[in-house]
Amino acid sequence: MNLTGLKYFVSVASLGSVTEAAKAAYVSESAISKTIKQLENEIGVQLFDRQGRTIKLNKQGKIFYSYVSDSLKLLNSGITAVQSDKNLANEQINVLFTVGSPLISSIALKMQDILPNVSLNIRQKTTFAKDFKQFDFIISSKKIDHFTAIPLLKEELLIGWKKNFLHTKHFLQAQDLEKYTFVGESDETELQTLVNNFLLQNNIKLNFKYQSDEPATVRQMIVAGLGAGFIPKVTWGRNFANYDLIDTARIVPTPPYRTIYLNTPHKKLNDNQRLFSNEIANVFVQAQKNN
Repeated sequence: MNLTGLKYFVSVASLGSVTEAAKAAYVSESAISKTIKQLENEIGVQLFDRQGRTIKLNKQGKIFYSYVSDSLKLLNSGITAVQSDKNLANEQINVLFTVGSPLISSIALKMQDILPNVSLNIRQKTTFAKDFKQFDFIISSKKIDHFTAIPLLKEELLIGWKKNFLHTKHFLQAQDLEKYTFVGESDETELQTLVNNFLLQNNIKLNFKYQSDEPATVRQMIVAGLGAGFIPKVTWGRNFANYDLIDTARIVPTPPYRTIYLNTPHKKLNDNQRLFSNEIANVFVQAQKNN
């Protein structure tokens, strides 16, 4: 089965005439008829009902046409995508990370390999985002209103502290958290909002001695032994600088979780955006495997 035969079949079916299909393809009518006959012989099904010079799709032909026409359209889209320089170069993708900042370097390295001519404009603070629609993608633990939200992963929040700061523990009772000094993010951040809701639901009051709107600073304070902190298992996890210098434990009986979403305002992604979204998903999947 060759591509030319399929194109002739679609042309005859669309135009309802071998003569018109031959004119459109700049070939003889006999070439069209011969190719269609070869196609029918190859698949073992008659696709047209013929009466004299009249040719019409039969039931089997209509079914086959629906698949072939869709396939040819998809093929043409693929050809256009790989041939079009303007779609594959000199584009900027605007991304807001409200969570998952430790994975930014991994995502950027992926993009350097796959889309070397596409630049990434990365923002990390929602205070700079007056209008979310300025971004092509927002990685967030919230679903953004009027955006398409795709879940990337669900991760548990652990408790972490400087190694040997506490006795070795694998589990901590939720109510026992009140015994310790904590460091955390500022209250307006997504992570701290989730933590505060968890504490409120469990009637727990913690002593947050240090708070910062910069996640990297919080991680540094935990490593320095300034207090315990809530650690997202995957997005911080082994992406945590000096991870080998901390210990972690699960909160029992009901640990907090968060879901991270890839939000986009676009109803239809272009080729670069589609590749970018796929690679972001791959990075998050790999991070989950590594933890």
